Amino acid sequence: MRSRFAIVTFCSLVLCGLLLAIAFPSCLSGMSSSVTTSVTTKVIHPRVIYPTDANLVNVRDYGAKGDGVTDDTAAIRQAVQENLTQHRTLFFPTGTYLVSDAIEWKGADGIFGAFLTWQGEGSGKTTIKLKDNTAGFSDPTQPKPLTRAGSLGTGELGAGNRAHNNYIFDMTFDIGKGNPGAIGVDFNASNTGAMENVAIVSGDGKGAVGLDLTREVGPCLIKNLTVKGFDIGIRGGSALYNVILENIQLENQNVVGIENQDLVLAIRKLTSINSVPAIRNGGDWSGPIVLIDSELRGGSPQAVAIENSTNIFVRNVSVEGYQAAIRSSDRLIAGPKIEEFVSTAPISLFDSPQKSLNLAIEETPQFFDNNSNNWANVEAYGAKRDDDQDDSDGIQKAIDSGKTTIYFPWGYYNLTKPVIVRGNVRRIIGFNSWLRPDGILFRFENNEHPVIFERFNFEGGGLENAASQPVVVRHSIGPVLLSTPKTSTWFIENVVSTPINLGKGQKLYARQLNCEMPPPNPMIKNDGGLLWLLGYKTEFGNIVAATLDGGKTEILGGLFYPAQGVSDPKMPVLLNRDSSVSAIYREMAFGSTYATQIEETHKGKTKTLKREVLGQGHMVAVPLYVGYEP
Repeated sequence: MRSRFAIVTFCSLVLCGLLLAIAFPSCLSGMSSSVTTSVTTKVIHPRVIYPTDANLVNVRDYGAKGDGVTDDTAAIRQAVQENLTQHRTLFFPTGTYLVSDAIEWKGADGIFGAFLTWQGEGSGKTTIKLKDNTAGFSDPTQPKPLTRAGSLGTGELGAGNRAHNNYIFDMTFDIGKGNPGAIGVDFNASNTGAMENVAIVSGDGKGAVGLDLTREVGPCLIKNLTVKGFDIGIRGGSALYNVILENIQLENQNVVGIENQDLVLAIRKLTSINSVPAIRNGGDWSGPIVLIDSELRGGSPQAVAIENSTNIFVRNVSVEGYQAAIRSSDRLIAGPKIEEFVSTAPISLFDSPQKSLNLAIEETPQFFDNNSNNWANVEAYGAKRDDDQDDSDGIQKAIDSGKTTIYFPWGYYNLTKPVIVRGNVRRIIGFNSWLRPDGILFRFENNEHPVIFERFNFEGGGLENAASQPVVVRHSIGPVLLSTPKTSTWFIENVVSTPINLGKGQKLYARQLNCEMPPPNPMIKNDGGLLWLLGYKTEFGNIVAATLDGGKTEILGGLFYPAQGVSDPKMPVLLNRDSSVSAIYREMAFGSTYATQIEETHKGKTKTLKREVLGQGHMVAVPLYVGYEP
């Protein structure tokens, strides 16, 4: 009998703390990991599984063969065209899908769509491969992508800021040989979107760009990515918006590992194995770029690891083989270890250490269960998608079934009362399903282990964290996040949320958080808690982060864009009242904006940093603000 589950293997090397052998897959059932490590160790991810009855769209149903011989270009294009802008997931079973032209995320009318996911069975299992010596991919001065995700309603190159919910998971893109004008992936995503567990490779080392991020990309999350070969490994460009990269491995680039012009980048755990420069950062807009917890190895004695002509912040980075670690304007910074470097003097309003808070970073908990008997489909317990009836009881029964992994076949689900997350549940995955209506839809009471909640869209509802163990929310739009116990911990990855409140003893670690809500309340209010943000984007003219009563806040790579204007001229970007804050960000606007960037109160005295001090025009950058006592 055919199994209804597909085994997914992600075998790319990423930075973490454990070498995991997969000789006996059954031994991995129920395995979880949450390991803080040095930047020198690596992990082979355990197997994970995806159900074939999750209402995914199988590209084989469109005629794609994945046999490495048949040209699958037309079949994949048809699958893309018929599922754009529907929050659907295209499933690519194990195989090599040979193509002879660019696969653009366009409809039959030639207009780009969005809201589409590509899901493979692992970077060692699913490969999209360009035929060797393909016409149209020979000129590096006019590069052409193997695949290109775009912005909703656009033509030509698909540039724009409506590339919502574009995802690529668990696959390899191979440009083959003899295609020096090829781009591996030309990606675009807005507010939410991600590439995760992906490899981009060149068969002969040639190629224009591995990953291109130049068409008003962001905010989005790029995680667990390997790029091998190409002239440029990753290319960033565009003053709007910001992109977050974590666990990135770049190997054997011909010109530079990362080339960035104007884009705000927040990078953590980059491993560059290159003789050429690892990073070249410049542009007309003054950054900033953040690089932390990384290794830049294999350098030529004639090259510098990081070449910078604008704002950059570097912390805990080791350098090997290069002439120097950093060339920033007219300064040359030697290696082999950069504890902390900022390209211009830190900004402080009171006496403060002239370095970042450097908060201890906790890794996002992970969980993979490759035993299909431990997966529960909510429809098998009474929930039914798309029928406008209450699904709360069926979902609760699935939660209480004793299974570790609960999944929602893609569709709409209604919850008229909160579902309690408890017991043996470790992971809940929605495959981009919709949850409604308003109110608390899930209450987390997991007191023995973390729970991961991912790939959902909310129509006003929320999540209540009443657990003593962490709650992880990933790749989701619109949840209200409510914390009740004094020790609750959130991990956020690639989420659009409403305003967030933290109290004493509560923690939030975020990779790519986007908060949007009209004034007057702060986007985030940290009242005595701990807040760590790697990549943070906002709209509207609220306080971006208010830190009060001894709270600790660290922002690494913010992009604050009050597109709707700032009505209150006294409204600051950051508010610090007797607390500890460090922040690196860009604020930009094309209308009314924040006249006050920072307001800090210390022992009853208040000082402000005005925007005019930083510069004029549409954009100002804060390379590093520090406001705390030792």
